[in-house]
Amino acid sequence: MTSHEMLTTYESLSELMGAMLNAARQGEWDDLAALEQRCRGYVGSLMQAAPLQLNEDEQSAKVAIIRTILRNDASIRALTEPRLHELQQNLHMTRSGQRGVQAYGAQRA
Repeated sequence: MTSHEMLTTYESLSELMGAMLNAARQGEWDDLAALEQRCRGYVGSLMQAAPLQLNEDEQSAKVAIIRTILRNDASIRALTEPRLHELQQNLHMTRSGQRGVQAYGAQRA
């Protein structure tokens, strides 16, 4: 991967993170999940790339893009944490209800 390809990949990742943030803001959880899958592809590419020596301008650009990615990630987490907690509560209630049905069913048999 060349330095240009690396920066282009970071920029694409940043754009996807922006789209993920918009999806989270709108409560479009399926879209968010699909975008997250696409992001994983970019992250995988970056992780597999050999380390590169970047010039000062390239390094500055990379740092700026990563900061944007991290800000968007933090915002996405802030929006998704309450939804995740809600889903965990619902799952707990469902499991509790199933245990009650199983216990009641065992007593009736």
